[in-house]
Amino acid sequence: MADDLIPSQIIILSSIVGGLICIALSSIPVVGGIFSIIATILGVICGTNTLRHIGKYSLGTGVPSIVYMLTAAGLVSMICGVMISRIINQNLLYPIFSMIIAMIIAFVISLMCTHIFKIQVEILRKSFITLTIATVISIIGMSTLIVSSSDIMLIYSNVIKNGLIIILMILSVMAIQNPYNSCMGPNEDQYRTLSLSLSNAFLMLIIISIISILNSSYWYIYIIISIIGWLVSFKLYIKYTKQQAALIKWSGLWPNNDEGGI
Repeated sequence: MADDLIPSQIIILSSIVGGLICIALSSIPVVGGIFSIIATILGVICGTNTLRHIGKYSLGTGVPSIVYMLTAAGLVSMICGVMISRIINQNLLYPIFSMIIAMIIAFVISLMCTHIFKIQVEILRKSFITLTIATVISIIGMSTLIVSSSDIMLIYSNVIKNGLIIILMILSVMAIQNPYNSCMGPNEDQYRTLSLSLSNAFLMLIIISIISILNSSYWYIYIIISIIGWLVSFKLYIKYTKQQAALIKWSGLWPNNDEGGI
């Protein structure tokens, strides 16, 4: 795994702060959906980047299991955050409540993994918390895109109550997990992996934009943005892939800077 060019702290902070701001702005007519798209992308990229750091500890099949488990925790956290906001009549605070609950659940899971299953990974607790929060941002971002609003009653009626939120969870798992599985190895690179993560996020958003036809009059704008974003980001992924393949071809040597990955 190559050295990161973008520090993980910057990605985490940008995803949390930017995600919250974009979710709050998602109720603005027309452009609100664009903010929902940004929030979803921030969550997916943060999740994939965090997964890269967990994966270097050679957990094997534990890596996809971690993503499924923590995405489910993020799903539960979001539903609990929405319910708490409804009970105390603080509708605007549900993303914050969801993140707080996500932190608590992830912390408990990390304690169980450390003390019961004896998984001794030094970044386990931090990574679990970050990944769960990332999935919360991603799921909420997609939910606000579907209903064209951050209103919890609309999200409850059109996303949670009808079970659509399960599809959002599965899409989040695929978008976060696939890039690292595709790029893992001794020459795994942050730019290459995250460019594929960005591509997956836009591909996922094409599906969500189609679903938003039920509630939004501007669904076609979001589909166009998602398609263009997917084409650009996938082209970028191919560019980084060719660059790294060329480095091996030119030198004839397989990189030896692996720190415990694959």
